[in-house]
Amino acid sequence: MPTTPRTPWSMLLHASWRSAFDARSVADLPDELVGGLLSLPGVVATFAVGVAATDAEVAARWADLGGTAVVPATLAAELDARAAEWCPDGAAEAAEAALVEVAPAELAAGTPELAGRLAALGATVLLVAPYRPMAGPRGLVALATAAAAPVPPDTVTALRQARDIMIAIDRQVTEQRALSDRSLADAILAEASLRMGSSLEIEETLRAVVRMTVPGLADGAAVHIARAGQMELVAVAHLDARRERSLTEHLRAGRWAGAPVVQRADRSGWEDGPLPAGLPPDANLDTATISVLRARGRDVGLLTLFHRHGSARRPSHAFLRNLAGRAALAIDNAALYAQQRADVMSLQQHLLPAALPEVPGLEMATAYRVADHSLDVGGDFYGLVHEPGRMLTALMGDVCGRGAPAAALTGLARHTLETILAEGHSPERAFDILNTKMLRTGVGRFLTLTAVAIELAAGGRDGVPIRVLSGGHPAPLILRRSGEVEQPDCSGLLVGVRPELGLKPYDGVLRPGDLILLYTDGLTEARDEAGRFFEDELPATLAGLRELPAAALADTLVTGADRYRVGDDAAVLAIRHLGAAGAAR
Repeated sequence: MPTTPRTPWSMLLHASWRSAFDARSVADLPDELVGGLLSLPGVVATFAVGVAATDAEVAARWADLGGTAVVPATLAAELDARAAEWCPDGAAEAAEAALVEVAPAELAAGTPELAGRLAALGATVLLVAPYRPMAGPRGLVALATAAAAPVPPDTVTALRQARDIMIAIDRQVTEQRALSDRSLADAILAEASLRMGSSLEIEETLRAVVRMTVPGLADGAAVHIARAGQMELVAVAHLDARRERSLTEHLRAGRWAGAPVVQRADRSGWEDGPLPAGLPPDANLDTATISVLRARGRDVGLLTLFHRHGSARRPSHAFLRNLAGRAALAIDNAALYAQQRADVMSLQQHLLPAALPEVPGLEMATAYRVADHSLDVGGDFYGLVHEPGRMLTALMGDVCGRGAPAAALTGLARHTLETILAEGHSPERAFDILNTKMLRTGVGRFLTLTAVAIELAAGGRDGVPIRVLSGGHPAPLILRRSGEVEQPDCSGLLVGVRPELGLKPYDGVLRPGDLILLYTDGLTEARDEAGRFFEDELPATLAGLRELPAAALADTLVTGADRYRVGDDAAVLAIRHLGAAGAAR
């Protein structure tokens, strides 16, 4: 709508109210509001000033008979200074203040540019309507008239109406900013919770959380984690990527005011609000707020947010407490998981042989992978029983289930089998005794089992005889020196289910250069990105690895050959016949 003195104030008043509800900043002062007052009798100039508290933004608009425009910086500074005088910080908190009537001659000392403009327009009275906004320290709307005093009542009423619109703009801006801040904070909390709840790699997660807070809520951020009685810096972010490295260096070196907090000294005042950061100037960060991360009664870390002077990024104490609480719980959960997983790994290792025997003419290697993020002991096991110069028997088994019951049966099975074999009994006899023992004790579980008996005493230049047994377990693979892969034809029932195992053995020869591979189904059930099982390509993969030493071959397989994700426990035992040359080493 055009803004001219001929447009009635009543019409411009409605347009100004409509504009007020669309305002997103104190800079969005409606032209109808400022210029519309010129339609009143005798009014020669009007202006409005708004100051935002969060970023000290000064918005000033001026209108006279020559038009409406944003005022120059010098005049804006003058108007802001006089606004502080007319609506001082110590005034009552009421939104409205009394109108202030000023003679233009009184303005010459403190506001010469304002005085000069009003004198040029022939103004005789300046009428100011100050108010205390929600979003800033002060604001005002004013008009200058060339009419003789007193100012007409209709003009005073119009000025009060204009002030009401300014207050409405301020409320609209404040509410919109608060809504935006809450939405941003809620989004960051939700994303942070999602990341921290879906990953136990806590350092990587905290780095992502720090990145979310900068620049959304802060100009810089850092996280420390409690380790070995000290706070260790694990994540840093800065609004200016070029300053991030220097910020990290300052924090590690203790060149900031929060260093005593990190060193577990005095923490008083830091959680109450921003304090001087004490960083060198090149960090360009002036204040800091430190939140102590506490979980289950323990201090597990520190979250620090940094801000530049005048920054609008100021999260509430409630938000900081919320984010700190979630981060603390995630850190503590990750630490508990790491400890429990270490305990599982330690127990799992105690259920396996401490070392492999050294057998002339044979190269042996094992590899074992515990299921990702598993906190229960698995039932995969292997064992080797060596009767020097006579026999080497390799075992591979898999107990049904996980946890303490599976661990107990694993220990029972391996030690029972090894004891019986060490006494000189055949693998068939060992299988049968273990099966009978499990049925009599009613363990309520079963296991799969395979064994390879290598008759060292009968070996010659053409190889060594082998016998392969399987009790419900995947049969081993034989990798011939030529690259061909064979799977022995052997079968049998699960151990611990029926009195008779129905074993059907395989008898063959392991020739010089050949390798036999024992494994558990965790390897064959690994999948690639397309969902294909490793079992389908295991023979071809094994053939492609035939030039590798046994240890490298086993490690490659148990990690999925860089293509398959091994998600369950997987054990591998590889035995290669080196022949006469190998026996001489």
